[in-house]
Amino acid sequence: MKHNEYIEMIPVYLYDELELDKKKLFEEHIKSCKDCMLELESYKILFAEISKDAQSTVDPKLLMEARFELRGLLRAQLNKVSFSSKIWESLTSIISKPVGLASSGLSVLLIGVFIGYLVFQTPVVEKLKTDSSQSDQIKIQNINFLDPDPSDGQVEFTFDAIKSGHIKGNINDAELQKILTYAVLNEQNPGTRLNSINVINATQTQSLDNEIKATLITVVKFDENPGVKRVALKSLKEIPIDNDIKSALIYVLLNDTSSGLRIEAINTLVEAAKKGFSFSQNDLSLLREKIQVDNNNYVRFQAKNIIKEY
Repeated sequence: MKHNEYIEMIPVYLYDELELDKKKLFEEHIKSCKDCMLELESYKILFAEISKDAQSTVDPKLLMEARFELRGLLRAQLNKVSFSSKIWESLTSIISKPVGLASSGLSVLLIGVFIGYLVFQTPVVEKLKTDSSQSDQIKIQNINFLDPDPSDGQVEFTFDAIKSGHIKGNINDAELQKILTYAVLNEQNPGTRLNSINVINATQTQSLDNEIKATLITVVKFDENPGVKRVALKSLKEIPIDNDIKSALIYVLLNDTSSGLRIEAINTLVEAAKKGFSFSQNDLSLLREKIQVDNNNYVRFQAKNIIKEY
């Protein structure tokens, strides 16, 4: 391996993103190479300064989002009332009104229905038309009364209907992949998003359809979790590069605050350039701008390597 290649490995090594075999080679090399050792130490000092700056500066946008999230959680906690409490409140409202004997009879009927709910605690709607791969039961929860007064013979409430599902099949099955792509874009738990992408990675990558490719591109550009973004970037790296993937990589390079993700993006672009993928003059112009403003030496160095090809 050439000396320059070891120099290029330094920032990736410090981000702990080197593959195990390359990491061992690098660590053996720096034991006997003073230049690389000095370069490594200078990078460590640079990273320490960056880390120090990052600790002293709070992103106002991130702070505002955190405040909104905390406020939402507090509001949800304050508004959280058990289902039985809601029933009791509604029934108290009913009983306190002089609605007559007929209305009282209806109230008793409603009481019976709700007591049955509380006893069994597993309300379901059966015989619902569903796919054979999924459960045919829906759980009802979070009932909220809009009109609990039965005096006119009607009541009104909202509820959440949650349907459980279960699927087992080939990882290349189209229906299974649709569920996974939906989870990648919509699931709140980043661990679930990661697992979904990992399963997609296990498919025949060369034959991934446009929907899955578009999903990975969306994650790379807009997902809030750096770990999920990184896995999606690695997935795109396994797909033959085209203009859509190239644009996504340049977007990450220009906009992402994580230097590790920018390094991943620029490395993929460099590999594409070496394989003959053509970049437009606009692409090269953006890379030249990046060389001027990016605070990561490795990203600037690799951007220069792409421009040298033209």
